[in-house]
Amino acid sequence: MRAPSASWFKEIESSRDKEIREDGNGNFPIYPWLAPTLHPKLRSLIERWGVEKQLNAHDPVLGKVTDKVDRLVLVKLGITARFFGCAYSQSSPAMAFSVPGRLACGNLNFFSRSPCIGSYFAVVPSVVVSVPHSLVMGVCKNDPEFTLLVSSEFEKMALSDRLGFGILAQMDIEGRLLAFLLSWAVAFGHLEIEHDVAWVRMPLPLRGEALRAVLNCSSATLDRSVNALKLRGDYVVSGDVARIKLDVLKPIHKWIRNLEEETDHPPRATLTNLFSDDDKD
Repeated sequence: MRAPSASWFKEIESSRDKEIREDGNGNFPIYPWLAPTLHPKLRSLIERWGVEKQLNAHDPVLGKVTDKVDRLVLVKLGITARFFGCAYSQSSPAMAFSVPGRLACGNLNFFSRSPCIGSYFAVVPSVVVSVPHSLVMGVCKNDPEFTLLVSSEFEKMALSDRLGFGILAQMDIEGRLLAFLLSWAVAFGHLEIEHDVAWVRMPLPLRGEALRAVLNCSSATLDRSVNALKLRGDYVVSGDVARIKLDVLKPIHKWIRNLEEETDHPPRATLTNLFSDDDKD
């Protein structure tokens, strides 16, 4: 994926779920492939004690592909990928991704110390910050509430990955593409009304080989699906900005939310309500 402009990098530094969490409301829906934003307490610990590292596109996050995952790695700038298996040995790798404020890796084996199943790379030029598992574990041993917070954060990341694998198994390419665009739009999009039609404006999403890996499809299949959305007038790309009609995302949003079990918690917000900070309705 070609690195976009400096303004694009700036736009993905902040996301809707990050802003909601910092306002004290952590009950943000889980979406596929995009790692959930990290709780401010855990993020602050990593930023305070971590070591910063710059990565070029395609660089391994940990130094070498074979390096043991023994640390928590936070994305500070750019985008990193989590591959199921090794990207070098698989023709169709399954990929999820992380943007600023989210973990690149280190959650899967934090408590068990088991070998991880995957590999981690920078998609575009990125900056990451890492702390040893042992440092965070030391805090957990002395602070039960922090341990519960860490466990909750890692569960949410696993739920996002599980949802992504489920969509790959159950949906056709059109559904997968819309699920990806939904995840990106909810994180970075803002509502715009044009001629009484609601559009979500957002920084240009992943594309090319990066998006093909997320959706686990061929380049030709991806091109056909993206072009079909554009030809219907539902998806418009201009430079480093994309727009998609809100109504196009509603069915896949409803499908994902209907997968969730019933609980005593308040019902999830509708897709329109997630953008209520934009339209003030």
